[in-house]
Amino acid sequence: MARERAYLLSWLAALHPSSAVVSRAPTPDGTTCDDTAGDGAAPDDTTGNGTAGGWHVLSLVAGGRPLSWSLAPRDVPLFQHVRQAEDTDTRAWRDAREMEAQYAHIHRHTRVLALEDDLTRVVEELRGND
Repeated sequence: MARERAYLLSWLAALHPSSAVVSRAPTPDGTTCDDTAGDGAAPDDTTGNGTAGGWHVLSLVAGGRPLSWSLAPRDVPLFQHVRQAEDTDTRAWRDAREMEAQYAHIHRHTRVLALEDDLTRVVEELRGND
């Protein structure tokens, strides 16, 4: 399931090339940490909680709102088509309230996009009846 999520996020990033960016996730002390051992775990990250250790953050704007997701080290190669940021992205540290707001925005935006498709279809049908 996690790998499928990564592929879908990679595709979403390709649909938003002007705003999509991948940056390194911060460590708890605010620094970045590269995966020098190549094992997906930073020396100071023994919890495996998605901080540092080669973890990254995908950020993009959709529906006028910035959105972001954490990316596991093994999934980062799927995002080579996305602009790489020089700085660490602090959006990796989001609380549950921010995540729920992001999910609500995605839900609303999806409904708007579906409505646009329905409206386009109705207009095309009406034009065909003229």
